[in-house]
Amino acid sequence: MFMCSSRVLSPSRGPIFFVCRETIVRQNYVYACKSTSRYHKHNFATHFRAASTMNGDAKRLCLIFHEIGHRSDLVDRFSRSKPPDDVLTQENDRQSLTDTTNLFTKTSTANLTSDLCKTYLSLPHISLSTWTNNACTEKRLFLELLLTNHFRADDKVLASTMTNILSREHVQISDKSIRRIREMCTPKYERMFHYILGSAHEDLGVAFLVQLRKDVREVIHWLRFSEEKTEGLLQHESTHLDLTKLRDVERDIQTILTSLFRPGVLNLQKITYEKTPASIIEQIAFKEAVHPLQSLNDLRTRLGPGRRCYAFFHPALQDSPLVFVHVALMQTMPQSMHDLQDGTQRIVDGIEVESEATCATFYSITNANSGLVGVDLGNHLIKSVVRVLKNEIPSLQTFCTLSPIPNFLRWLEGRTSTSDKFMNMDLFTDDDMRTIERLFPSDDTSSSLNALIAFLKDPQWHLVSQDTTSNVKPLLLKLAAYYLYVEKHHGRPLCPVAKFHIRNGAEMFRLNYLSDTTAKGLRSSCGIMINYRYSLEELEENRVNYERTGSIVVREGVNHWLAN
Repeated sequence: MFMCSSRVLSPSRGPIFFVCRETIVRQNYVYACKSTSRYHKHNFATHFRAASTMNGDAKRLCLIFHEIGHRSDLVDRFSRSKPPDDVLTQENDRQSLTDTTNLFTKTSTANLTSDLCKTYLSLPHISLSTWTNNACTEKRLFLELLLTNHFRADDKVLASTMTNILSREHVQISDKSIRRIREMCTPKYERMFHYILGSAHEDLGVAFLVQLRKDVREVIHWLRFSEEKTEGLLQHESTHLDLTKLRDVERDIQTILTSLFRPGVLNLQKITYEKTPASIIEQIAFKEAVHPLQSLNDLRTRLGPGRRCYAFFHPALQDSPLVFVHVALMQTMPQSMHDLQDGTQRIVDGIEVESEATCATFYSITNANSGLVGVDLGNHLIKSVVRVLKNEIPSLQTFCTLSPIPNFLRWLEGRTSTSDKFMNMDLFTDDDMRTIERLFPSDDTSSSLNALIAFLKDPQWHLVSQDTTSNVKPLLLKLAAYYLYVEKHHGRPLCPVAKFHIRNGAEMFRLNYLSDTTAKGLRSSCGIMINYRYSLEELEENRVNYERTGSIVVREGVNHWLAN
């Protein structure tokens, strides 16, 4: 009569249950009500009562999520029953819960999970302003539900199981016990996420998880760094968001997304001004993080002759670029943004031909979705673009970058400030200090260093005096080389851009002084940029050595300043 699954409970665990798609035929309803269902009946009723005080979207999210929790776990499916009257005392509560339960039982899993994803994706994005104005109450309440113990790993059961296993003397732990422990360590919400991914229509589960992680990261950032948090979220009576638990959720979602956004699934597309939809070009223009667009002509230049732009797309997010890179085709490795612009202009004017270019320079790579931060997309993008360019332009011999050195000035300020715990006066030799005191005379050393930092914070410092600019050059390049190569965090470069390219197998090739004199370039990197070179013959060897020993390949253009 029924097409039943092959999974059947053993007699030692209770009556046999037959499972077919959305229907559960139970041979002993009374037994089920008296055993495993009691906790879930109470828990569902508790969530229903809490949801009854919410608005429409928040209530719908919480109730659907709880129902998905039941369906994602076979044991929870067996325990579906009406909560006892002592749990819901109000007649209208009992009637509303009955109506809600009947609605769920008539809704397929695919429609239910799709409804959850669509509802969540339709809610306002989380930001500092929406938190302080309580404009994203639905998402806040959903995150509170997600962090409850019901959807996390059961610490008490795990501890009890471990104690029971370890108490057995002279008994080797079986593989079955190890698998059971591993399953118990997996939070319930993680199993539910996989369930949503496999059930929702049109890959809505992927978009849901990406947006959820983006929101969680925003909340984590807000809790950690907002100066006004004591006036907002943390003081909200109904808010119970734990920073440690949020980080656990964020890392678990990242693990899932890493498996979803793998190279074989991603689609590489060339972005052009003529053929690419305007909506995608608009996203690339607004999300550009390294060199913000100055005008419409600037956008046309970046997508025109002598330039290339490539982006990764995912089948579930076809209208949104995940990560994109800008490339300039040149005859030589550029030392500045002016060189890069001049090389492009020579191709536009017909002086040079892009099909004869010998150097491809990656001058900007941007992660377009903060929900995918930490998912290794940039590495795959660069390798894919190198292959495409080699096929298109066989004359290309050199692949390099023209990269900023983010946070260099902030790092330098911390290392020279007497009030900072990270102050390091060993950065400067006696000759360096004499130069600084000559350029910025003062009564003591600390005042001269403070004057140097104040000078570098002036957005016009490179135009003030040719003599001062020339004298500061060797000092700044030496400090930049130290910051890139010597300064480490957990054995890896402190500079995020350096860590990214070195991890991909690139080598530090050359430091360039006053390479980017825009306000952003001066404010962050003191105008200094660096060329990382991707030597295709040594790429894999460099990457393996870095992963094993942390070694970094440094060429003369950087090593010269380390030696000084």
